[in-house]
Parts: sequence; structure tokens; C-alpha cells
Amino acid sequence: MMKKLKRNLIIGLAFAVGLYFVMGLYADFDNLAEAFRSFSWQYFPIALGLVFVNYLIRFIKWEYLIRVLDIHIPAVQSFVIFISGLTMTISPAKMGEVMKSFLLKDYHDVPVSRSSPVIVAERATDVIGVIILGSAGTLAYGFGREVMAITIVLIALFITIMQIRSLCFRLLHLAERLPLIGRFAHHFEAFYESAYVLLKTRHLVPTVILSTIGWFFECLAAYVCLRGLGMDIALPLVMFIFVISSLAGALAMIPGGLGVAEGSMTGLLVTNGYEKDIAVAGTLLIRLATFWFAILLGLIGLSIYGLITGGRAGESVENNAVDAN
Repeated sequence: MMKKLKRNLIIGLAFAVGLYFVMGLYADFDNLAEAFRSFSWQYFPIALGLVFVNYLIRFIKWEYLIRVLDIHIPAVQSFVIFISGLTMTISPAKMGEVMKSFLLKDYHDVPVSRSSPVIVAERATDVIGVIILGSAGTLAYGFGREVMAITIVLIALFITIMQIRSLCFRLLHLAERLPLIGRFAHHFEAFYESAYVLLKTRHLVPTVILSTIGWFFECLAAYVCLRGLGMDIALPLVMFIFVISSLAGALAMIPGGLGVAEGSMTGLLVTNGYEKDIAVAGTLLIRLATFWFAILLGLIGLSIYGLITGGRAGESVENNAVDAN
């Protein structure tokens, strides 16, 4: 997994350089440079602080979810593991954050099949939270209804199926008879039992509330970035644009949503009457604060984890990725 992380980062960085070059051509490099020169840079630390508040709230959600599964580890170590997972923001739909499960296995001997449903629950409740934030804007502005509808249907279908135990156990028993995956059936059963508990209504409600609050702070960060450019833009519109762009990037299943998120965000800003150079500058600032900042924090977290484990993090995670139990 560590090798895959390095490969994804290199590929992601290379793709981002090409993507941002094309965006610069679209906006005109001279106009884009002028837009950045006009940016009030004192706003940017505020944006980063708001994003970090989101991570703190999502850490509280992470702690709640692992404790529901009776996984108890020291808070500092839990936070380092949680932050390390942000490195995998570069993965499609952030599902690479399952690396946190490998770190739990490595340091606290928690079976991956037991803890990995936490990552699924995190992503599901994140999506529900951003849908709540963006729904008003979708109705008001008329854009992104298809993206929102597809996302709602997929999430509702997934949660509903996971709560139908008879159906899921039939599928699990069927999997046991399959030649290639049958030997992993016990992992699937452990995964399902954890997911079933986490997606119950009594656990969904508090985690969705935390997700909604956390992502609101990230929307505020996007708003601060745009205000720093001198844009006269309403917060509900920023929330709508940020949510639709994020969902589009996740649904595309492209690492980090690169290209899709940026294109959606820039396109929606231009559609709402903002100049191309300002729209591109705003998009790049928002992605720097909400996407690349997460990866930087994740790398710092992995470095700290390496110090905690005596520098054996990479090898241990690789070994646990092969033997997930």
C-alpha cells in the first residue's frame, strides 16, 4: 500500500501539473497571475484553519465509530492514524483511507475486516452531510440535480441493502462457494457485521450531524478563499458549488477527483457570471486549501507514525495489506 501511495502521489502530482497548466491557458496566464497578486493572502491561513476544524470534527466522528465497534486506543495514537489517512485523499472517492485500518492492525492488532467498515461509514456519512449542505442550493440554482440524485440513490440503496441481513448473508454464503474469493469469506462476514452495526439509524444520526457540521467549515474555507479574491459571492452559492464539484469528483472515481472537481468548480463559477481568471484562481486556491493541504497533513501524520513505530510503518503496512487478518 505504501508503494501504491507513492505511485498515486507521483501520478497525481504529474497530472495536476498538466491540468493546472491547461487551466492557466484557459484563464490566460497574465490575467491569472494578476488575480493571484490581488488575493489578500491573510485570508489563506484562515481558510486552512477552517479546513483543520473540519478534520478535528471528523476525528471526533472517527473516534465515535471505532468505539461503537469496541476498538479503544489512546487518543493521540488514534489522531495520528486518522491524520495519516488523509494522505489517501488522492485515492478515488478517498476510499484509500482504508490504510487507517492497516495502521490499526499494525500497531494495535485490530483485524482489518473489523475496522475497515469504519472507513465505509465515514464516506457514507460524509456524502449525506454534503448532500444536506448542497440540497438547498441545488433547488435554488437548478444545477447539479442529476449528480445529487444519483448520489442520493446510491447511498440510500447501499444503506438499505446493508440493513437487510437475510439478503446479505445469502450473498456471503454464495461468495463462500466461489473458487477465488471463497477463502476470504470469513473476512467478508466480519466486515459485514461491523458495517451493519455502524449503519444503524442510532449511529447514522450523530455521525451525519458531525459530518454536516465538519463539511460546513470546509465550505466556509472555500468562501474565505473566494472572498480573498474580492469576489462578491453569497455563502449558499459557494456551498452549492463546492458540494456539487466534490460529489462530481467522487462519482468520477478518478484519484482525488482531479480534473472533474476543478472543471466543475470553475465551470459553475463562470456560469454564475465570474471572469475566467478569477474563477480559475478561486478554484486553485480552494483545491490547495481543501485537497493538497489534506495530503500534506497526511504525510506529516505518516512521518509521526513512523517515529512512533520506530520507522517500520512502511514495511508493516505492506505486510498487513497482504495478510488483512
